[in-house]
Amino acid sequence: MTRKFTPDGIYTAIVTPFNDADELDESAFRKLIDFQIASGAAGLLVIGGSGEYVSMTPSERPRAIDIAIDQAADRIPIVVGALAPGSREVQDTARYAAKAGASAVLVLPAYYIKPSAAGIYEHFARVADAAPIPIVAYNNAGRTGITLDVSILETLTSIPSVVALKECERDLALIAGKINAVGKRIAIMSGDDDLGFPTFLLGSPGGIFTTANLVPAIHRKLFEAAVKGDLKQARSLHYALLPLIEALYTANHPGPLKEAMAFVGHPAGRARSPLQKANPENLKLAEAALRKLEEFVGA
Repeated sequence: MTRKFTPDGIYTAIVTPFNDADELDESAFRKLIDFQIASGAAGLLVIGGSGEYVSMTPSERPRAIDIAIDQAADRIPIVVGALAPGSREVQDTARYAAKAGASAVLVLPAYYIKPSAAGIYEHFARVADAAPIPIVAYNNAGRTGITLDVSILETLTSIPSVVALKECERDLALIAGKINAVGKRIAIMSGDDDLGFPTFLLGSPGGIFTTANLVPAIHRKLFEAAVKGDLKQARSLHYALLPLIEALYTANHPGPLKEAMAFVGHPAGRARSPLQKANPENLKLAEAALRKLEEFVGA
């Protein structure tokens, strides 16, 4: 039975490990999934942006989906990235994910082709019609050039399958406006690691984060502290996480993040071309930040 998607808690936008031959490393992927579950991740986003969806081949994506669902074994929800720019390919991914037993799919507005608001609605409606699986819409204007603003979200909430939004808006006032306008109909999940804390305080029920690959337990502790109203603890964890986030969320993402995975005992190989290796100074900063975060692990 497929684990039901719920927007509560911290989902890890998990990296896709590759071996030295630049092939999907199944063993490393399975170990990483177990590490995430043991660390209290609420769920996983596989083959998302951090999972290098756009750099994977059409045959690799379903294989990664199958491995993740098999290894998770219904212990936590699995959200599948369906990040193609065209509706038909996203429909195909949604159908595959639903049949494989995924809990939801993450869908961007159709990018590059710059559709109208009506076209964005049609894109999501066609995906919803293609497969019986919940949809997490993804607002990331920095990647797509399209903003899912309140007016567009108002239309998307009329699609029953659209149950959540991964929000990468940088303006907290706009995030608050979305939560106020549509937050009772769909869950507005934080999509930027460094804005998790304030977004939770605005009413977001959870987040989908990339540095949770390295420190899932710390992100979980921050979220739980915020929800319980322990703002002192949540604020402390927020500022402790910032140096790690700033060191890794730089050019060539998720390349630096993948290289830093070796620091936590889960090497994931290099990001695929054309992404480049991390700046050595950034890796040093990330390693130092991880050492400082160790004091919070058992707290």
